[in-house]
Amino acid sequence: MPVIVLLRHGLSSANTAGILAGRASGVSLTDDGVTALTDTLRMLPHTEFARLVHSPLDRCVQTAQLAARYVSAETTAVDEAFTELDYGDWTGRSLKELVETPEWTTVSERASAMRFPAGESIAEAAERAVTGVSELVAELRTLEARTAEAAGAVDSEAGEKAADPRAWGMIVSHGDIIKAIIAAALGMPLDDFQRLAVAPGSFTVIDYSGRVPVMTAMSVTAAGLAEGSAPGGGGLA
Repeated sequence: MPVIVLLRHGLSSANTAGILAGRASGVSLTDDGVTALTDTLRMLPHTEFARLVHSPLDRCVQTAQLAARYVSAETTAVDEAFTELDYGDWTGRSLKELVETPEWTTVSERASAMRFPAGESIAEAAERAVTGVSELVAELRTLEARTAEAAGAVDSEAGEKAADPRAWGMIVSHGDIIKAIIAAALGMPLDDFQRLAVAPGSFTVIDYSGRVPVMTAMSVTAAGLAEGSAPGGGGLA
């Protein structure tokens, strides 16, 4: 009965500059981003995680390190499945400039058809991220079964209920990657995923314990803001 918390990296220098950072180096959290993220981490609905995985990019590494101050994780690891989209030739360009290009209509309205020049397609990024979630959920289910077998769901002698048997996982990633995961969980076409907004430094919770995934929280921040009309939820960086 796994539950996944999707944590977007905190506000970064690229977010504040309005730049499409992609996989460029040297993009870190701002001081304001650290402060806001810290406030939000105190609101997490759960603090014990079986697995914490994160994108290898600096802003997600920093975010995972901050998260580790407020949660415990049995294992922490980098997972390339959740790295940022490869924006190719768009990397480092101003969003104000990019929204004026003919391709922006495809990004906004037909995301499944968009391949960034000399980069990755949105569909490819979505597929690797959703596959990564499926693999993590399967791993957590196996862990739950082993735990239940070892401890038992109910202590028959004491007549007490066992602790919450669900295994929780945390994924620290990027706006569009998280939006693609949410869209898949909700059965939304990828072409509609720009209707979602995921703020920097926010968390989203998806429960994978039932027949279909159920999203129980989305883009939660201490400030209560979705930063929301821009694709990516506060910027595609």
